[in-house]
Amino acid sequence: MATETHDAMYQTVGGAAGINRIVDLFYEKLWADPELQPYFAGIDRERLKHHQRQFLTFALGGDTQAYEGRALGESHADLKITDEAFSKVQWYLRVTLEELDVDRPLIMIINGFVEGGRGQVVTA
Repeated sequence: MATETHDAMYQTVGGAAGINRIVDLFYEKLWADPELQPYFAGIDRERLKHHQRQFLTFALGGDTQAYEGRALGESHADLKITDEAFSKVQWYLRVTLEELDVDRPLIMIINGFVEGGRGQVVTA
């Protein structure tokens, strides 16, 4: 009897270990960018990484109950994120995924998922 796999994208990036590598490298890049640093002032960085791991796990089908954070728009509402800053963060994620040899079609899927949140995140 065949079984159906709903977490293929999650497994493709390496499961939990892969998500950890993505999130660690991604935030290393974000936090090194002087233009983005003000968005992270006073934020608990470990908690932020934890939520990002949960979010990516959920987005990639690893666990549909993984994300426990606030809604996307609510969690970014007070940050006054510009369209340019959003695009830069999106670019860093793509660069991170490419650096970690994630398959191009999966990068495009992830990018599309991120782009879908632009309207909820950009408030300035």
